Amino acid sequence: MKILLTNDDGIGAKGLNVLAEKLENAGHSVYVIAPDSNRSAVSHHITMYSINTLKENGKNRWACSGYPSDCVCIGLKSDLFDFKFDLVISGINEGANMGTDIIYSGTCGAARQAVLDGIPAIALSVDPEEWTSECRANIKYEAMAAFAANNLEQLIAFASTEVPRIFVNVNGASRDSYLGVKYCQSLCIRDYGDRLKIVEKDGVKETHFIPGGALAREDKACDAYNVKEGYLAISRVFAEPLAAQIVDGIQFKV
Repeated sequence: MKILLTNDDGIGAKGLNVLAEKLENAGHSVYVIAPDSNRSAVSHHITMYSINTLKENGKNRWACSGYPSDCVCIGLKSDLFDFKFDLVISGINEGANMGTDIIYSGTCGAARQAVLDGIPAIALSVDPEEWTSECRANIKYEAMAAFAANNLEQLIAFASTEVPRIFVNVNGASRDSYLGVKYCQSLCIRDYGDRLKIVEKDGVKETHFIPGGALAREDKACDAYNVKEGYLAISRVFAEPLAAQIVDGIQFKV
């Protein structure tokens, strides 16, 4: 299988490289286009009014100056390759991409772009035990990588390139093994608690982002709860915006 691999943590990220090695050892042809540095929380950002550069970073590997969705566009829309990919995988991300996270996630943005371009896509993310420097440096990616490599056909079956298009989102904790798989249609709602601090320097106001705790509201059916319990949470996420029904009885003046 020809697989395009990307992420939002950057081409040197451990999760991406553990996954690439696992997929190559399983006999797949892996091509990596990933940002040249961290691009977390860029969502579906696409470069339109400036150029991106590509630099070779090893055999079948390129570092891109753009964003995760740019990397997918380059792999699928440009003439860099003379073949069509069978699959796009985004990850393995450092940190979860569950529920509300999906809106902001560059990891999920890349997977979304792939299915919009007609290629099945999977987003993979591992949550550290705690969001500390030590825990982040010691995230265990091997179990997630092995799961993906051993279940590609099953995961691809969950994706859809027909409207409304769907990518597959897989989350797990930093563990040596998982208790099993939970299919989660219920996605967590995060209470981030983020804020912005204004600092004035030389007459210029600067904004400093202060992260909160990213706590999930209690819901035992959701992805966050099942990841915390030691399971892999798999969700099918719509790529297209889906509008809700109009509320009856509302009159507009035009």
